[in-house]
Amino acid sequence: SMAARNIKKNFKNYWAFFLSSTFSVFVLYLFMSIVNNEDVKDKLGDAKSVMIIFIIAACMIAAFSAFFIWYSNSFLIKSRKKEFATYMLLGMSKKQTAILNIIENLITIALSFCSGIILGLIFNKFFIMLLYVMIRVTGDVSFQISLEALKVCSIIFGAMFIIISIHGSKLIYKDNLIDLLNSSKKAEKGLKVSFLTLIISILSIVFLVGGYYMAIRNLAANFLLAPIVVLLVVIGTILFFTSFTSLIIYISKKNEKSLFKGTKLIYISQLYYRYKGNVGTLSVIAITTTVALCASIFCFGFLNKVEQNSRNMVPFSIEYVNGTNNTDKTFENTIKNHKEISVVYKDTMELLKVKTKDDLPGGHEFLVLNESKFNEINSHEKSNIKINLKNDKECYFFQISNLVPNKNVIGKDVKLVGGGSEYNLKITDTDMKCFMAMDDSKPTFIVKDSVYSQIKSTISKENTYKVTGYMLNNDFLSEKFIVDLKSKIPSENKLLTFYEHFTECIKIMGILAFIGVFIGLIFITATGSIIYFKMCMEAEEDKNKFIILKNIGASKAEIRKAVSKELMILFGVPFALATVNTFAASIPIGEIFAINITKEFIIIILVYAVLYSIYYLITLKSYIKIISS
Repeated sequence: SMAARNIKKNFKNYWAFFLSSTFSVFVLYLFMSIVNNEDVKDKLGDAKSVMIIFIIAACMIAAFSAFFIWYSNSFLIKSRKKEFATYMLLGMSKKQTAILNIIENLITIALSFCSGIILGLIFNKFFIMLLYVMIRVTGDVSFQISLEALKVCSIIFGAMFIIISIHGSKLIYKDNLIDLLNSSKKAEKGLKVSFLTLIISILSIVFLVGGYYMAIRNLAANFLLAPIVVLLVVIGTILFFTSFTSLIIYISKKNEKSLFKGTKLIYISQLYYRYKGNVGTLSVIAITTTVALCASIFCFGFLNKVEQNSRNMVPFSIEYVNGTNNTDKTFENTIKNHKEISVVYKDTMELLKVKTKDDLPGGHEFLVLNESKFNEINSHEKSNIKINLKNDKECYFFQISNLVPNKNVIGKDVKLVGGGSEYNLKITDTDMKCFMAMDDSKPTFIVKDSVYSQIKSTISKENTYKVTGYMLNNDFLSEKFIVDLKSKIPSENKLLTFYEHFTECIKIMGILAFIGVFIGLIFITATGSIIYFKMCMEAEEDKNKFIILKNIGASKAEIRKAVSKELMILFGVPFALATVNTFAASIPIGEIFAINITKEFIIIILVYAVLYSIYYLITLKSYIKIISS
């Protein structure tokens, strides 16, 4: 009964913990139920292997939930040490106090677990339907109770309960009665700032700016720099909070000219004495928020650009290689039975296989296509690339293997070998372009028609590569036609279609975006709750200070203004730095994958800002209520 009364009395501290834990259980149950849902697996078809993404996401949620519950429990124990000491003064033993804490943990974890599972059961069908919408599949969704998902959630949160109970008991047993009574009366120490702090502050800016510069200028050209960029930004973020912000607060406190204006003295003094204990929390929040923002922007940016990316990688609606007149007739006879679609145009190209000993991106085996045919195909595909070679010695080089074209090849002399003859050419320009499906593509040289004819006349038939491509009037109505055509065209013709590539990509990116939404929400609820816990605990400890301020003439409005500015800094600075980190990451992501994710960046930043603002307002209200009571 004491445990139940304590939870009811301290609900202002427990609600954020309860909300975040409940949401974690709900998402974990949802993901594991999807993993074990046979209907979902059937709808994914060949993409069912992406189920591993749900398992990875579930592991991330479990790990982050464990960290959050451990962190929250530490706050709760710390804020209640004086209360535990009072129980002991009234006759309870340490063992009984520890058991009381274990019972409270059991009640809160059990309530969170049951609430999360109930929400999972109620909304499971709805969110699977939402997943179907995002991956563009249709089908009936039946109500299911996943015993396997229930088992996984029980094991994970049962283990968390045992761990935090042991941890809480250890904290209670560790301190003696006097220490427990005086836990909230520890001497406050202001920020220690030295010349070393200045050096580290400068280093933090150097690391951050260096990471941003490498990301924006070099990452797209050399993706292997990604680990270095991440390391620089993470170290820079940690140093930013440990030194740079400490230096700013210290300078603000020493600047007496502006310190006594308005309520600045109150919130700067609060930060000066409290900031040191918040450094680790703010660093973790900034880094985790950066990860969540980058993941969300990446997933939704790609989800909105799936059609564009699929068209870049498979420009023709239907494509097959080394087809004959019989293959073409099979296509024509099959499409007659499908009135829902029609052919807009047909292109047939004959590419020549050549070799070179020159060091070029993509190896030493390449394809050759003539200029006029490329421009004809390109006009059909509505590409803005048009090649105009001036003489027989010039060539245009299309790279396939790199994420972005290597411009160092421009102006380079190359020697192509085909049919025993050698052809000396000079690369005038280069780009990334798939004018046939990437599965069939190799780096390709575009040469003058006369050079192409010379090479073709000298090479054997085995070294020619014929590709036939069709563009349909509506690819998204071609599913039945593709199934019918695949049953008639031999597998050696390697039939590739835009529609199949698109559906596979939309399933993968839809699943990633679906997971990204929930992981992002978990990060927001957890990080917002962590700041809420810390500030409410500090409000209890600082209550007497605000009573003194009120007694010497500070109005309620002035105190509220000072507290709101302090909280705005603690909520706003990590989010602002995470936004800058994410912006620096979004530029190379857009360049590497040739997509514009500006719209997704703005929308997701605004959504996160709104959610953090809600937590800020709730924390402000609770803080004012505590210091006013």
